[in-house]
Amino acid sequence: MGMTVSGKAVEFEQVDALNISKVRSLNSVLFPVHYSSGFYKSLTQGGQFAQLCTFQGKYVGTIACRRQRLGFADTPAVGGGGGGGGGFHGLHTSAVAVPEAYELYMMTLGVLAPYRRLGIGQMLLANAVSAAEQDPLIRRIVLHVKIDNDDALRFYHKHGFATIRLVERYYKNIEPPHAYLLEYRLR
Repeated sequence: MGMTVSGKAVEFEQVDALNISKVRSLNSVLFPVHYSSGFYKSLTQGGQFAQLCTFQGKYVGTIACRRQRLGFADTPAVGGGGGGGGGFHGLHTSAVAVPEAYELYMMTLGVLAPYRRLGIGQMLLANAVSAAEQDPLIRRIVLHVKIDNDDALRFYHKHGFATIRLVERYYKNIEPPHAYLLEYRLR
């Protein structure tokens, strides 16, 4: 799927085993957390929405989301985002009933600094929203944002997300460790 920014090509591709190393490279620059190899492996499996973005042939952005039981992000035990995958689990196990409603949890969304404010992050977000809207069982999109990440908070609020609550001690080994839980209602 291609688009343009200022007449220059912007391309999006699904994350797979062949390009997962590009996601790992981008994440190491974009985020203050270290994601486990299990996190990266999961991005190529079902129940995920993960894309890479190129601008003029260079990888400049990425987004990774997972479909999970509605309300899972509201569970205090989910904290510990930041790296080890905190609360990152498969969608179904034999001991768990299949839920009737889901949420799309946005684990990462980032664009390299020189390419910000070109609309690339907005395009990545729009692709995730569009994917979520196509699944009638997904009720909302949720994510955690570090309390001192004013740029991210402005970005998400500008695009229709609301701050739901403060989650204290969400991050491990990062200061400040607190995050806001944000929500975008689909239905």
